[in-house]
Amino acid sequence: MAGPPVIALPDDLDPELLDPGRWAPFVVAPVGTRAPRPRGLHTPAGVGDRLRTAAFAEIQARDAFLWAADRFGDALPPVRTAWRRLARAEDKHLGWLLARMAELGEDPAARPVSDQLWRSLLACSTAAEFWGHMAGAEDWGREAGERLGGRLADVDPTSGALFARIAEEEVGHIELAGRFFPAQPGRTAT
Repeated sequence: MAGPPVIALPDDLDPELLDPGRWAPFVVAPVGTRAPRPRGLHTPAGVGDRLRTAAFAEIQARDAFLWAADRFGDALPPVRTAWRRLARAEDKHLGWLLARMAELGEDPAARPVSDQLWRSLLACSTAAEFWGHMAGAEDWGREAGERLGGRLADVDPTSGALFARIAEEEVGHIELAGRFFPAQPGRTAT
């Protein structure tokens, strides 16, 4: 199976943004390779894989919102304020997911994760492009959270409820994007 495309990034990025060590305790799959597929959903390891993937998406979103608030000069002050507020919400979700992983004895570093979301956001060149791409990622995460919430109801109701709760909160993030940048196209791929 071919790896994901290598995303062209701006030349002026701080190299520390691309250091896989920034994501500890997560382990990032090497650029150009795919993270392992999640194991079966009806196993504790499979639930752990979904929690790990979601937690890593939250940390990437948190850091991306903070980076964008400093990066994009075309973002109005209310947009920057919203991004910083959303970073706190993503950090809250990250905390919930890591706490659930700890309850289940799941190690965030046990399997590699993909930083394609992070790299795709770093490739954005305007505030509107970033916000549109992030809204698409948030919407994808919302849909996945809703599906997992339902599918985990019988296997792990606590994790299922957590995914559903996070999905509910993502709706507000997506609506906020539409308020500031209403002309953005639909979801973009990550």
